Amino acid sequence: MEPNKKTLRVFEAFSGIGAQFSALEKAKLNFEIVGISDWFIDALVGYDALHGKKADLPKIPSRDEQIRYLNNYCFSKDSVSPIKDISRLSDAELKRLYIANKRSKNVGSILDVHGQDLIDLNIDLLIYSFPCQDLSTGGKTLGMKKGSGTRSGLLWEIERILKEMKKLGKLPKYLLLENVKTILAPSNREDLNQWLHFLEKEMGYKKHHPMTLDASEFGVPQDRKRTIIISCLDKEIDIESVLPRNKKYDARDFIKNDYSNPVFKSEADQASLNPTPSRELMWKINKRTLSKDTIFHTITCNMDRNNNAGMLEYKLYKGRKYRLLTMREAFLLMGFKESDYEDIKSLGFSYRKINKLIGNSIVVNVLSAIFVTLFGEEYGKI
Repeated sequence: MEPNKKTLRVFEAFSGIGAQFSALEKAKLNFEIVGISDWFIDALVGYDALHGKKADLPKIPSRDEQIRYLNNYCFSKDSVSPIKDISRLSDAELKRLYIANKRSKNVGSILDVHGQDLIDLNIDLLIYSFPCQDLSTGGKTLGMKKGSGTRSGLLWEIERILKEMKKLGKLPKYLLLENVKTILAPSNREDLNQWLHFLEKEMGYKKHHPMTLDASEFGVPQDRKRTIIISCLDKEIDIESVLPRNKKYDARDFIKNDYSNPVFKSEADQASLNPTPSRELMWKINKRTLSKDTIFHTITCNMDRNNNAGMLEYKLYKGRKYRLLTMREAFLLMGFKESDYEDIKSLGFSYRKINKLIGNSIVVNVLSAIFVTLFGEEYGKI
């Protein structure tokens, strides 16, 4: 059979390290990422480490020219506050950011993106996994109310962008929202209903069918539940019952506890904890006895907390008794490949920095199942 020549054109808003890109690859679709939007430097550099090698390395101009180019964008070193002076970055940091921004086709912070920036990209699918901190029970539950100024309230920047695109005569055919399941909670439901009403009544997207999907049903032993809402201009999308599930896995395949391997031993050392009173409480809450049927809890952006993904016994480093998941294990439990972790590790980021990136990501397997179901026939390579 001849390969399908149609190409799905995708824009990733709040792109992070690009789980969307990885899922499209896993789904074996013909696709092109026509642009992304993010401002967090670590995420942009991580995105480039995972996906940038598929693009040509841009010509590197002088330091002054790099600064002039990067000053057209708003960046953040902590994902909370903007950098006031990009020139304070070192030569190496500037170069890495310059390359990442170019190769990822980043259009900048969502606050600075306009419909005019996107209209010529001919987007088929816009994915918007906006910040969950103010919806999550792990955050302060400040909500996503329009005009609230919360990070989760950045959803409404997508409203502005879609309105601008409609005025210019072209909307993406598909939208895909991904966020924590508490987006459906009573405290957030009024705001979500307002958002869905806008999409249907003002933008013309058809009726919506929210799906709350558990990652443990899609090939990874992690009970991460996330809500997905797919919008389409042409038809209602209700695919939850036909998504390809996969519960055939062995949790031991995801845990790197062959400590005769010096790399795995070093990573386990890094994830080990001193047995302080607070950590002893963590251990009582989160301890796991590893077996093929072990299921880990949700991987968050900070696993050194009372309720975390799970802790394993570990007594091979400085009298310690237990450890958190290593970041290699976290990547595997999020559906990424081991080589993806190696690419991120090569950046020299700390355990905590990598934890923030992977905890804020999306389980690749879940998105891949959705993409196969939605687009496999039309955009599949075979």
